[in-house]
Amino acid sequence: MNILIWHVHGSWTTSFVQGPHGYLVPVLPGRGPDGRGRAQTWQWPATVREVVPERLREEQIDLMVLQRPH
Repeated sequence: MNILIWHVHGSWTTSFVQGPHGYLVPVLPGRGPDGRGRAQTWQWPATVREVVPERLREEQIDLMVLQRPH
């Protein structure tokens, strides 16, 4: 299962991505709040992949986790 999730809160997301799935994390230049990508200070498994928003339509996404970042 591929899960699309935005990196909003480090501790919560770190726990979430430890599951047995694939995780797609949007990343933007500058890694701002709408596209932080993979954590820089937390250990995340290799099943977490950064994807630029323009490429998301090419990915097979089974589930999307919506959060309120701002």
